[in-house]
Amino acid sequence: MSAFVRAPARAPLAFALVLAVASSPALARAAPVTFELTESLSVDWHWVLDDAQLVDEADREDVVDLRNRLNLRLRTGAWTFGLRLDAAWFPSPPSAQYESDLRPEEMFITYKDKSWTLTAGDDYLTIGRGLALSLRKFDEIGFATNLRGAHARFRTDGFEMRLGAGFTNVVNVDSVEEKLVPDPNDLVFLARIESDALGPLTLGAHVVDIERRHSDVRLALTDPLFGDGADDLIQGRRFERTLITGFTAELAFDGVDINAEAGYLTNDETRATLAGDTPSGEPGVALYLGATGTFGRWTALLEGKHYDHWRVDSSLHPETADAQGVTQFFPYVTPPSLERIDQRVVNNTDVSGVHLRLDHAFPPSAKGNKLILFASGAFFVDAPAQGEWTLHTYGGLELTTASGDRLVLQTGYRREEAPDAGTDGIIRLGMWHLDLDWSKTIAKAVDLQMHWTHEFRDKNIGADSLAEGYYEGTFYLSVNLPPAWSITGQLEYLTNSATVQSTFPGAFLQWKPDSASFVRLFVGRSKGGLKCSGGVCRIFPDFEGVKLETTLRF
Repeated sequence: MSAFVRAPARAPLAFALVLAVASSPALARAAPVTFELTESLSVDWHWVLDDAQLVDEADREDVVDLRNRLNLRLRTGAWTFGLRLDAAWFPSPPSAQYESDLRPEEMFITYKDKSWTLTAGDDYLTIGRGLALSLRKFDEIGFATNLRGAHARFRTDGFEMRLGAGFTNVVNVDSVEEKLVPDPNDLVFLARIESDALGPLTLGAHVVDIERRHSDVRLALTDPLFGDGADDLIQGRRFERTLITGFTAELAFDGVDINAEAGYLTNDETRATLAGDTPSGEPGVALYLGATGTFGRWTALLEGKHYDHWRVDSSLHPETADAQGVTQFFPYVTPPSLERIDQRVVNNTDVSGVHLRLDHAFPPSAKGNKLILFASGAFFVDAPAQGEWTLHTYGGLELTTASGDRLVLQTGYRREEAPDAGTDGIIRLGMWHLDLDWSKTIAKAVDLQMHWTHEFRDKNIGADSLAEGYYEGTFYLSVNLPPAWSITGQLEYLTNSATVQSTFPGAFLQWKPDSASFVRLFVGRSKGGLKCSGGVCRIFPDFEGVKLETTLRF
């Protein structure tokens, strides 16, 4: 059922009452009150909407959508009150999946003193290095998941503790798919302790209990709260419970920092089979070890990982389980990938690997210029699939002048090989890449910035019927007119056989009335496909049209 207001009206009204009390004259006399408001508006006019689920071409033409976020923050003394209202509006929705929506996405009350931080409501959090739990924003790929409930942190000399309990909450209409996705509402309990009482050695331990959709504990709570306490199987599966335990250690001495994390998970899940319900969840193990060191002008990073069945996603939701073209799962953990942040990581669940990076900073020149050379190499087994391996090496330089000009140039090669596929094996991917970032001051009021990434991709070498070579890349050229204006030209390109359009030109115009606000207009086309950030990936549709984005802070 489509409705513009999806959330219970009591929630925003109750929170508005709290804000009113917090801003009352009596409280204002007790402590200074500051109020912050951030208004973000995005309007898309799709000349042609990229949605394979829309068969009729007329349904994909001239689609307009509007998304608005209103952030309110009120601070007084040790208290912070926050509310974010998200709205999505489709004047003429192309299908039932595109629903108008209005709901509070973030609302919280936080009390903070020297030792305690107490929060009721929504909070983002990461346990360890993201191996045990990672509910946070991935702005680059449009994911944002938080925990709506109760949170407590305690800090004192040599000791820290964190406790939490709540339901997982996601952005229901994001900027990527623009379709309404319900909250998973998986129930999470967490506890972590950490101590540095041993001087340079810091030790920590944690446990995360995720009571999933069909858990008896969750079912007892969710029917009165959300009305979704039904025990019906979803696609023949019962999502019951995931329990994660882990330990961390960090040792720092003489410019060297060594950190390690180990985790173990049990995953209780059943599948309906002809023989009845059968347990299908598999236990998982994760090990991560990293070391950084500074030795004069040299800096080194060495890290390794071993993950076995290390994947924790949200439960399937009955409203979208059978829908096509809608996000089904949201990641609850983001273990370190050991990859470049933009790399397309197909498998970070059952994989082992090692990564080494070296940086050398040269002494500043007589003119004050600074030069850094760097080299990086990573090797992974069972990547991108079991029995395969991946090698990625790259290196480059970073040059900064005394006037602030900057040049970053890097190039490298990536090889993904399946030695047991076919008679002589197959090279899944052979890729040379070139990356260039350059910024220069042309005049007192004119800055020039350029960004270019280019990839020579060869896929399935050794399998003649599947082999393909093509180019892919992105080029941006910006002229900045400080302090307010910038103009950017864009050209993205992709020449593989599956692409109807090989070039994606566009232009940005941006105005910044102050350092915290902006108005940005984009006209043209942008390339979709698989995009990743820190090992978390999702499929982006192509965009063709006009996009207006504004953020105003007061």
